[in-house]
Amino acid sequence: MKLPEELSETSGLFCDVDSMYSLNDSGNAPVIYRINYQGEILERTHLSLTNRDWEAITADDTSFYIADVGNNKGKREKVEVHKVNRTNFNDITTFTLKYAGNNATDNIPYAHDFDSEAMVKHGNDLLLFSKSWRTGITHIYRVNEGEAEQTIHPFASIEGLPGVVTGVDFDRYQDRFVVTGYKSDPFGNFATFIAQVSKEYELLNIWPLKEYKQVEGVCVDTNGTYWFSEEATEGRNASLSSAQVVSK
Repeated sequence: MKLPEELSETSGLFCDVDSMYSLNDSGNAPVIYRINYQGEILERTHLSLTNRDWEAITADDTSFYIADVGNNKGKREKVEVHKVNRTNFNDITTFTLKYAGNNATDNIPYAHDFDSEAMVKHGNDLLLFSKSWRTGITHIYRVNEGEAEQTIHPFASIEGLPGVVTGVDFDRYQDRFVVTGYKSDPFGNFATFIAQVSKEYELLNIWPLKEYKQVEGVCVDTNGTYWFSEEATEGRNASLSSAQVVSK
């Protein structure tokens, strides 16, 4: 289904009980959008933040987490994650992150591994999944919520995914992560996928999403249905889709 034009640069998705949440990326207004499962905007929450390049949203019972981590060109030495109190949107804590080994002056745009667009709160862990343009190996980082400024080191990795990861959630029904992403070229061609990864970060299943292009977010609803959002590209509107995934 089409998303409103206001969400044409949708870049993150979080499934809640009776609705879901999304946001726009690079340079857009600092707004959390609550939408229904028909893709209609129900509520807009403006935050006292700057949207440098918001790429993901996740949450637990008490907080939203917004990942201002977009770094396609590799020029950011540091990125940020904002923790927002769900009952007081003025109560915001920011974590400033530096990737271990990242030297922005050495990075080649779209050909480095110090980028991320996927984040999930899994139990007590706040996890970032890298968008590894150079190696194709997805690195997993843990954000320490007790440290305002920190250097993050990968503690696990995923090999064998057919492109860069742009979204992640945890499927509690099948006890595994679900990720989405794509492989793209300079001519606007996309090979988009959705995949499942074990809790030990082993690749389990991959399904192509042949009719889609720039898929940016994924989440699992309370019924175990997978939802994924697609940013608008030339000739395509932003969209919201669902899938019933039967694991092998």
